Amino acid sequence: MVDDRIKRKILLLGDGAVGKTSLVRRFVVDKFSDDYITTIGTKVTKKDLRIESPARSTDLTFMIWDVLGQKGYRGIQDSSFQGAKGALLVYDVTRPETADSLQDYWIPHLLTVTDPIPVVVVGNKVDLAPTRRQAQEALDELKETLEVDGFLSSAKTGLNVEAGFLALAKTVIAEANAKLSKGEPVEELSNPFIPVADQIIMDFCDVMGGQEAAMPIVRQQLTRAGIDVKAPTKEGLRLAVEYLAEVESSFRNAADVEASKLRRVGWIKEAS
Repeated sequence: MVDDRIKRKILLLGDGAVGKTSLVRRFVVDKFSDDYITTIGTKVTKKDLRIESPARSTDLTFMIWDVLGQKGYRGIQDSSFQGAKGALLVYDVTRPETADSLQDYWIPHLLTVTDPIPVVVVGNKVDLAPTRRQAQEALDELKETLEVDGFLSSAKTGLNVEAGFLALAKTVIAEANAKLSKGEPVEELSNPFIPVADQIIMDFCDVMGGQEAAMPIVRQQLTRAGIDVKAPTKEGLRLAVEYLAEVESSFRNAADVEASKLRRVGWIKEAS
């Protein structure tokens, strides 16, 4: 028996409100809340697993990147995808359009940044499905189309949450890449300030040395500014720029902070 010890970055992808954050919470700390909290940017959670097989035991550390589900944040999403070794693709069984999004947006978008990687698809909120049989048939069809493994799950009851992550862990260890076909992502830009918010956030991340260091600060300051990532406003973004500049002033010189602030305000003006 051989023991391996590996660390892998995986992604949670899917539209907003499909339950990605709830799935991570249920998997990592075995808790659930009905309160919906929009993920601003990305949130990284660590989970240690031990995967047993006849030939070896593998101690696997998952770095789970819960990625903002709002379309249009291409900078944040592209940056999050880099270096990923697997992905859990999540949709809401009560909203068929969120399953379509996996094929129309998330997979093509992912494949513009990474090579094909191990993928497992999860139909979440099965506890709310009108019928379990219909939900299963829709999942089976999607699995066949994508040629991947998949599960119906419920972050609320805990059904198949661990099963989905463990199936992904086994394919990541086996390095069994999904046979995903690359297409053009369908962009649906509903708000002209979404790309600006994306640009401002990524600019701040660059200054801070990357998403992992910067995103907790971004979340704090965008929440303070009252930003709704689904519908950012000019006034909200101006306030966020001021708050981010306050943070930067503690470790950058005043001229650089002012230059960053003016650059970001310029992007807001261009979109107005």
